[in-house]
Amino acid sequence: MSKIGIALSGGGSRCVAQLGAIKFLEEKGLHFSAVSGSSGGAIAGALYASGRSPDEILALLKEIDFKSFLKYYLHKGSLYKIIGAEEYLRDEIGLKDFETLQIPFYCTVVNFKTGLAEYKNSGDLAKLILASCALTPVFAPVEYAGETYIDGGFYDNLPAAALGSVSEKIVGINVNPMFESLPKGFKKRLMKSLFIMLNANVREGKRLCNLYIEPHDMSRYSIFDIKNFDIFYEIGYREAQRHEKEIDRFLGEL
Repeated sequence: MSKIGIALSGGGSRCVAQLGAIKFLEEKGLHFSAVSGSSGGAIAGALYASGRSPDEILALLKEIDFKSFLKYYLHKGSLYKIIGAEEYLRDEIGLKDFETLQIPFYCTVVNFKTGLAEYKNSGDLAKLILASCALTPVFAPVEYAGETYIDGGFYDNLPAAALGSVSEKIVGINVNPMFESLPKGFKKRLMKSLFIMLNANVREGKRLCNLYIEPHDMSRYSIFDIKNFDIFYEIGYREAQRHEKEIDRFLGEL
């Protein structure tokens, strides 16, 4: 059996849809030897690499009070700073270091000084996950090992490149489908601009994937929507189902 890696895009809460897609892929007999993730995909990826099933991860995420970790930080140049999440990831969930994971995991972060992506597979797992999710300036950058890091999706929002040396085949799941619209209002225009940037950062990763899944229905939901996890999970599962023939061909090539 070929070594198969899976790359998970960023996309905030939308990344729950990746779990539904993975569930269907597992039901088809796919198992992954390496995982990479950016931003929200780093959270989903690390939890999956820890040995949890998609159903278990969904249940865990639904129990977390995400808003409790946010503290206003505007006077420091960002809207929020994340407080307490590092300890929660490390002590409550067990995401302490990469060596404890059951599947090799590559966490995508962007070095704020150089502007380049770095794919981390060792070190302080909890802190690097938060760095990968640091959507600056909404969230404050994260200081780690003498460097300043921000959201991995700013440079590589589908980090298939991280898997090239450890995988013979790569599956990619992107939860940020482009939608045609001319939005009005500051917030809607900001979100559309963000999605344009994120999709530009997906193209190279998509090219590297042997199987690519993009749940189009996720375009209707905000990346900050934490009320519809069950819907997101179902959307991901159904989208993977729609790719069943492609998945069968992919399996036939292994």
